[in-house]
Amino acid sequence: MCGRYTLSATPARINTQFSVTVDPEQTPRYNISPGTNVLMVVSDTQSNARRGEAAYWGFTPAWVKPGSSGPRPINARSETAASKSMFKSALARRRCIVPANGFYEWQKQEHGKQPWLIRLRDGDVFGFAGIYEPANDTTGDRPSCAILTTSANPLMHPIHQRMPVILSPEDYSDWLAPASELPDIEHLLRPYQTDDLIAYPVSTRVNNTRNDSPELTQQLPDAEAPGR
Repeated sequence: MCGRYTLSATPARINTQFSVTVDPEQTPRYNISPGTNVLMVVSDTQSNARRGEAAYWGFTPAWVKPGSSGPRPINARSETAASKSMFKSALARRRCIVPANGFYEWQKQEHGKQPWLIRLRDGDVFGFAGIYEPANDTTGDRPSCAILTTSANPLMHPIHQRMPVILSPEDYSDWLAPASELPDIEHLLRPYQTDDLIAYPVSTRVNNTRNDSPELTQQLPDAEAPGR
């Protein structure tokens, strides 16, 4: 799954990577949590021009009434999203990319759960495959989104059995294009190649969503790392 992630890339780098224009005052975030505003990239249905939008992280269909305890999932399983009434319309016609520099996952251990950070080896920004719902009475002037997940690759498997779907840059256009039919893009919903990723344990300070600093992404010293 994906329940916390980072976006520390500069606005200029995001603009270049995703062919959008984002707020130049956007600040780095190192502990992005559900129920907050996140950046998503979408494609215009008429012109196919991309734009960056702020979205509520927690997929919220119009039938979820304001103040209710209706479901607002942050993830959708890629294997079943096309058959789920909540997600199938969005997967078919409202796909987005959620930019990130890394994501956290918690590994079950004998004395609790150890957080790990997973990122590209070069530290660059990348894009999660996502789906979104238009703004409605519950989310106000914001759309809402969820990140698609898939089975873990060999790097992730010892940490968690699931991982977010990470798109390759050459696949962004096909994923975002409203005209793309599901049979043409299903192959994109796969585990990301292991060799391009690294994973390492980080401080349990990331467990508290109020903590948000670059130190959260630093690898634990060997003396503090699990199993040492």
